[in-house]
Amino acid sequence: MPSRKAVLYFGLTLATGVFFIFISFTMFLPVMVVMPQKFAICFTFGCLFVMGSFFILKGPRTQFWHMVSRERLPFTAGFVASMAATIYVSMVLHSYLLSVVFSGVQVFALLYYVISYFPGGSAGMRFLSSMVTSSVMKCFGR
Repeated sequence: MPSRKAVLYFGLTLATGVFFIFISFTMFLPVMVVMPQKFAICFTFGCLFVMGSFFILKGPRTQFWHMVSRERLPFTAGFVASMAATIYVSMVLHSYLLSVVFSGVQVFALLYYVISYFPGGSAGMRFLSSMVTSSVMKCFGR
């Protein structure tokens, strides 16, 4: 069981990651054609913070060995490679099209990463989203 301090740092780091991802989509996605570097850097920082939050929650050594375990290694490699490729094609190649492609890959890799660590996996995520949706609908009288 993680300590209270670890849970606090997890929450702060996760919130920072979500903030960077939110900023990348709201501020830099509309100008991605002109400056793909800004979107790529902000979105990748968000992904790194999200990944780092799980290192804080589970402990660095435990999380690292879990991520490089036999069954998770392909997904971990894909996530890390998508982050590196997004930065490379936007910062070095300045390619809009490749930036969009690798950012899309990075979005799916991030979603898989987060869902796989959510308690109950995708079933738990569906349950939570249905609970939130029904609560919101009750607030608006539907």
